[in-house]
Amino acid sequence: MSSCLQCSDCLKGNENLCDQSQALIVKGYGGFADYLTIDSRFAFPIPPGIDTEVAAPLLCGGITVYSALRYAGMTCGQEIGIIGIGGLGHLAVQFASHLGNSVTVFTTSDDKAQFATQLGARHVVVVPPGASPPAAKQKLNIILSTVPIALDWEAYLQYLDSDGTLSLVGVPSEPLNIPLFPLLIKRRLVMASPIGGRGMMMEMLSIADRFGIKPIVETFPLPQANEAMQKVRDNKVRYRAVLTVS
Repeated sequence: MSSCLQCSDCLKGNENLCDQSQALIVKGYGGFADYLTIDSRFAFPIPPGIDTEVAAPLLCGGITVYSALRYAGMTCGQEIGIIGIGGLGHLAVQFASHLGNSVTVFTTSDDKAQFATQLGARHVVVVPPGASPPAAKQKLNIILSTVPIALDWEAYLQYLDSDGTLSLVGVPSEPLNIPLFPLLIKRRLVMASPIGGRGMMMEMLSIADRFGIKPIVETFPLPQANEAMQKVRDNKVRYRAVLTVS
């Protein structure tokens, strides 16, 4: 990754928002290479407590949810909602709960509900696919949506307290359909968030190292790269496929 390091976004530590930012290996070779050349200013030392096979998912999914939660206002002692327990959601639950927040998870299945409690969720709401969540029994300060589908956003907004924030990192293909009145009456906010700048990346790695926050991965030897990619396409990987070299 790189950016201009001169614009207002870069000078504020938001290199990921720079108009000239470039993601790693997107515009060149290197996805399956033994080595690649990068801008050293965007190379991050991996803390000793983070194993190699979980480092890469943290540098993508980990920073995505951590940055989104932090910019939505997450500190500690708050009520945080997480929609979805997948590759992003299972990391978001860990970050939010380990930082001293009470986490409510919205998921579509009972087995994911049990898994969410093991990750640190205090409350779980099972919402069948295509259904709306039940009436809110408690108010949340932040709701982070990690799912790439359109939901009944108005129903989820009712879970937000005054000045609460709905943050999206999952990207539905449909335009958002959010009525204004539920936002207006409680001064609620809606935002979206992409990864994070260099400072936020270092902060996320430090938190992950301190609390042992790790993504669940399936590892594949490099010669099995095609098999790994097919499992990803078939949505059979829990939750990240990682290629390893001996």
